[in-house]
Amino acid sequence: MTVVPLPDVPCVRCRLIYTQTDGLKGGSRFYLSYTGSAPSGANCTTLAGDIASQWNTDAASWINSDWALTEVDVLDIATDSGLSGQWTGSNAGSRGGTPLPAQCASGIEYDISRRYRGGKPRMYSPPGCTGDLATAATYVSGFVAGLSAWPLAFFTAIEALDVGSMGTLDHVNLSYYKGFTNITNSSGRERAVPTYRTTALHDPVVGYAGKTEVASQRRRRTATAP
Repeated sequence: MTVVPLPDVPCVRCRLIYTQTDGLKGGSRFYLSYTGSAPSGANCTTLAGDIASQWNTDAASWINSDWALTEVDVLDIATDSGLSGQWTGSNAGSRGGTPLPAQCASGIEYDISRRYRGGKPRMYSPPGCTGDLATAATYVSGFVAGLSAWPLAFFTAIEALDVGSMGTLDHVNLSYYKGFTNITNSSGRERAVPTYRTTALHDPVVGYAGKTEVASQRRRRTATAP
């Protein structure tokens, strides 16, 4: 098995775990670079709690009450032996109205300076409600504006945190792959497999753009099916 490359700057991986009222799960993941010392387990736990609190402040009002943030996991990925810490609880979305189907999500694209062909970095958040829809497949403009505004407020506050000796925090995207390698399987058929970089390349995130289209996370409907 190929070893996942380490990032080119010290980073922590932050995972947001959501739970829907029917017990289905969702998640978002992002990376924060740091300029100071590697965080202790206690530092990671503190950061996880701060992230959960800030999510409640900035994101909850844009997420239907059918969903709740139930876990934040912070892992130091600067080395292959970094420590981790978690927050667990239940910070429910505070947006009322009829919930959208469980596979629906809100898409938020990360703006970075580097230009390249291919998919752009983004995150998926639990959705709003049916009252936020302009059509069956798109959100109204006011809700889309909120999908750009709350991530900016959220990550700006996260970057301003002072956690232990971690130093300055910065929201970054990590690019793990570059190009493809053609692999021939036992039947003789070739398939293109993404090729890992030697080290994961970081790009500072400089802006956020909410997507008009309602995103889909179909695995939510199947991952817990019997």
